Amino acid sequence: VEGGIWKILLIMSCYLLLIKKILPEFMRNRKPYVLRGPILAFNSLMVAINAYFFILIVQNLEYGRRFLNFQYPDRHDFSAKTLWELDLGWWGWMSRFLDMVDTMFFVLRKKNNQITFLHVYHHTAVPFLGWFSMKINPLAPIIGLFGLFNTAIHVVMYSYYALASFGPQMQPYLWWKRYITQMQLLQFLICGSYGVVLFFLQTGYPSVWFWLCGNYQFNYISLD
Repeated sequence: VEGGIWKILLIMSCYLLLIKKILPEFMRNRKPYVLRGPILAFNSLMVAINAYFFILIVQNLEYGRRFLNFQYPDRHDFSAKTLWELDLGWWGWMSRFLDMVDTMFFVLRKKNNQITFLHVYHHTAVPFLGWFSMKINPLAPIIGLFGLFNTAIHVVMYSYYALASFGPQMQPYLWWKRYITQMQLLQFLICGSYGVVLFFLQTGYPSVWFWLCGNYQFNYISLD
């Protein structure tokens, strides 16, 4: 979080430059790479990371009880539990930068049809949202709700990518792929609904929270 938003802008600029210019130019006269081993290893790692964070988030949210607390969290609370929660948020945020690797695999395999505008939008917007929440107040339960769904969906998504890396013979067993997008839309529907409830019942939340989170939810659903 230190150093301002410029670090995030620099990382995102490098990401966009890589996937839009450098790697496509590198692959122009080359055959697609197979990369089955690296893809399987990466996706298996991401399944494990997201499953780990999912379990920690569930525990941190007290199995849902914290969603009933509509008081804006105290930013000056430095208890051991709060510091642990800050560490959890920071490492969870860092893990979202790893998601950008899957786009690079798409480019190297010439799977450009999978690099949709929505895909790139999600990979660039989430780090900014993470920076904002870490900077302002990462203790808000709505951030935990987003992280809860986000990690669960990523477990399913990376499981699909890992299994798909085995080749065409796996396709008959991957019929559930179409539900991944539906899960993402459900995530934004539930987070948006909770945001509406929070808007009316909250005490102390700055209005910028509702503007930024609501804008991201609306844009994602509109672009789908």
